[in-house]
Amino acid sequence: MKVFVKRLQWWSVWGLIVAGAIGCRQDMHDQPKMIPQRGTAFFSDRRSARQQVPGTVSRSQQVEPTYLTTGMIEGAEGNAMPFPVTRTVMARGQEQFNVYCSPCHSRVGNGKGAIVQRGYFQAGNLQSSRLKDAPLGHFFNVMTHGYGAMPNYSVEIRPADRWAIAAYIRALQLSQNAQETDVPAGHPIHEMGDLLARADLPANFLENWETSVDSAVRTVPSPRAPAPSAHAAAAPGKPSGSTAAKPPAEKEKENNSSAAAQSEGQENTPPAASKADADHGKTLYEANCSPCHQSTRLGMPPVFPSLIGIVEKDGEPRIRKVVKEGIPDATPPMPPHGEFTDTDLDDLIAFLKSK
Repeated sequence: MKVFVKRLQWWSVWGLIVAGAIGCRQDMHDQPKMIPQRGTAFFSDRRSARQQVPGTVSRSQQVEPTYLTTGMIEGAEGNAMPFPVTRTVMARGQEQFNVYCSPCHSRVGNGKGAIVQRGYFQAGNLQSSRLKDAPLGHFFNVMTHGYGAMPNYSVEIRPADRWAIAAYIRALQLSQNAQETDVPAGHPIHEMGDLLARADLPANFLENWETSVDSAVRTVPSPRAPAPSAHAAAAPGKPSGSTAAKPPAEKEKENNSSAAAQSEGQENTPPAASKADADHGKTLYEANCSPCHQSTRLGMPPVFPSLIGIVEKDGEPRIRKVVKEGIPDATPPMPPHGEFTDTDLDDLIAFLKSK
């Protein structure tokens, strides 16, 4: 009985060894592979090493800086294309913009792309006055190096395509603010309804599209400012909080009334001090400040500081100076907003003070 048990134990041991040997396959060891500097029958030239892909750049190789690769001219952002802009270039720019830029900036460039509406950081409004005046090299640099919450796309987008996108952005800006006088003579002007019908789109297809935050600001009247009349229209690009000038006839009528009141010995009652409009300040903030400092005012330190409690910390004079003059030596530089009136600054500061 003992001999039988001992033999059974040995058979169990040998069974385990055989099972282990069967399970130990050599696929990873014997897999087909190319060994450097050895020949192979796989390629017709009998070499295992392949030539590098055209355009391959070594990590240690220095690329000669040119306007095409930097977008800079003597240390400043250039405002010219490094190659001619053709229909092919514009089509490529539109394609690349829709792929890489529209998720944040939207297809019309108003900064209200799909992922921004789902909670991502506020994207820059390409239709804003600041960016409409920005040179083409600015857009190339932002795509190359990133800006704020926007990552750089130097790996994903080659330099020529970054320039094509910059050209398309400029065309997109023009298209969102185009006038009939911009159309060359001899070219037909089509109604949008006709174009929608040709594309089999409903007539209300564009109703929910917002094209420019600036336009939204101009159409939001301040409770303290009268609506612009036919004689006194607000200047294009100015926030609606700016007080419009009154017609000469109305001014003369007011002056005559004031003189008559004084001649009768009546004392003119000074107008009540107007209170700053924090709601209008919020509108100005969303259009001009939120792309960097975010709609929450939390910013993205250390690049963009938080603005919560900034008025109490720096004081109103400092805030007014920074908004009007900007901070050109900051990294990245803060642009000036010289178009803001004193009333606009009052409203903006009131919003910054609000909880």
